[in-house]
Amino acid sequence: MPEDRIKVGFIGCGGIARSVYTGIYAALPELAQVVAVADLVDDLAENRRQVLQDAYRATAYGARAEADRARAAEVRDAALRKAAAADSAAAYDIRKYGSHEELLRDDELDMVCVLTPPSIRALPIVAAAEAGKHVFSEGPFAKSVEEADSIVAAIKKAGVKFHSQVMDRYPRGMVVAHHAIQRGLLGELGSASVELNSYRGQAYYGPVDESGRGFLPKTWHGTWEGEGGGAVFHHGRYIIDPFLWVVGSRVKEVFAYSGSMFRTIEHESLTQAIVKFENGATGAIHASLVNHLSGSIPGLRGRITLLGSDAAIEIDQEYTLLDQAHSNLIVASQDNPEAAEAIQALQVELADYPEFITQEDQTRLFLESIVNDTEPLVPIEVPRHHVEVTRAIYQSAVEGGPVTLPLDKSSPFYSFEGKLSGGAATSPARFSSGHPFRAS
Repeated sequence: MPEDRIKVGFIGCGGIARSVYTGIYAALPELAQVVAVADLVDDLAENRRQVLQDAYRATAYGARAEADRARAAEVRDAALRKAAAADSAAAYDIRKYGSHEELLRDDELDMVCVLTPPSIRALPIVAAAEAGKHVFSEGPFAKSVEEADSIVAAIKKAGVKFHSQVMDRYPRGMVVAHHAIQRGLLGELGSASVELNSYRGQAYYGPVDESGRGFLPKTWHGTWEGEGGGAVFHHGRYIIDPFLWVVGSRVKEVFAYSGSMFRTIEHESLTQAIVKFENGATGAIHASLVNHLSGSIPGLRGRITLLGSDAAIEIDQEYTLLDQAHSNLIVASQDNPEAAEAIQALQVELADYPEFITQEDQTRLFLESIVNDTEPLVPIEVPRHHVEVTRAIYQSAVEGGPVTLPLDKSSPFYSFEGKLSGGAATSPARFSSGHPFRAS
């Protein structure tokens, strides 16, 4: 096996490792090689070890077929290099471990891919950093600010690279908007708002129990311990995390309504929040898992609206049928055409950033940051801030008033102790029971 390939270990061999990451790493054999897997369930680890080898064989077969069809020498040579790398990976005896502690003692590893359920990601992330391994984590990477801070401290102390999975940060439209804000091309930012419009029926979580006040979880979805939060957290990160990166200013205050509207689950299915930023802008965060229009209106899945003194931007975030994230950027100005033209010119300047991006592209970008020793595009402080904003939203919904950030470490919402007081214990048509505005 070539020594310049990144040696990767999977921590967690369940659903997401099976449905997403096996295919991703099988497609990138020249950059990285999975050399070890770990899971508390031995059968899952053994199955992932075997399926990874089969996936590498399939990649080698496909690459050789591509080489046979190629007319250009450079295309044929590239395909043959990929086939050789995949053949080498397929022949490698992937090691199997029963815990992340055992896997992290493997000296060959350069990096780990943390694919556990959300509730137990912080422990292996911190341990991996302390072991000197780069870390790619499924998101959300932490369920509390306390966990997030422990991760940030471990990553920075170790000097390793870290990435929390949110591929929606990287399409060109999102990157252009980020640079437009950083360069002040919108003028003074007055308003910055984001909305997630998605749909998850009761069947996604599990049936309502006989009492009608609780539910029978199918997996960890819909539970506090398993998912850490719902619309604004686990699902909302796909658009709220990029939104916070684009705005580039920390949220300093939130006032929110949040609860299990129309669903009998433990956490929220709908959040409405008003926010203030340190740069003086105000805005809104709307996160819904109960929108029947989801998928029916272009751009409805995720939308960012930025209103400045000189120009405005709207980003309509969509997924294509090929599971690609795409940011449709709309730029306008009523009285400053130069500002709009300057923002439009950024799309040419930043043309190297792809218009569409996949999970595989996101992984490749992180692997290349390791190979080239460059900083990831989005710093770890962004997903950390998303966790803090979420927890402040929950605190506001429970207390019925505004909450200032940063959260005090003595607050139960800094840790995972603080939760919405509604959830499955209340009517599914209500917001959090502690909030003054709710259904009677």
